[in-house]
Amino acid sequence: MKLRIFLLTILLSGFSMLNAHEYHFAFIEVEYYPTEQQFQATLKVTAHDLAYITSKKHGKDYSIEQILKTDSLKSELEHFLLAGFTLYQNNQEIFFKTDGQEITAQGDLIFYLSSETVERKGKLFASFSLLTQYFPDQQNKLDYLLKGKHHTLNFLANESLKEIPIQL
Repeated sequence: MKLRIFLLTILLSGFSMLNAHEYHFAFIEVEYYPTEQQFQATLKVTAHDLAYITSKKHGKDYSIEQILKTDSLKSELEHFLLAGFTLYQNNQEIFFKTDGQEITAQGDLIFYLSSETVERKGKLFASFSLLTQYFPDQQNKLDYLLKGKHHTLNFLANESLKEIPIQL
């Protein structure tokens, strides 16, 4: 009987370790800087999720540190991240590039993004589908800053495009 309880405990603890990361979340903060005539953004995502996706895609285990040190993997990761977030102004896509990144002590990967030069006018829409094709329970949050005010939009896997209010 003790052996059964022991084996059940091992099995359950192993299962809970596999599911230790029960939710998936990404956050992006976006602000327009009139003097630079560009949007700048900070994207925060769990490093473990990105390493898992890259490892699965390549059939080899990679740490996020290995990915960031390998030019081809880092470039692939940057393209993946940029494809998961899109900003539109007057139905025109605004293109972003990565300016840098850092790994936090909490295991998050933060990417700093900046847009092409663009005059800020008209309606803004955002799409933030990052990781939703891999994690159906993925929740993404966009925080848009304008004149010291925040407007937050939540994105789930079944939500693709949302308008960002211009007047906050």
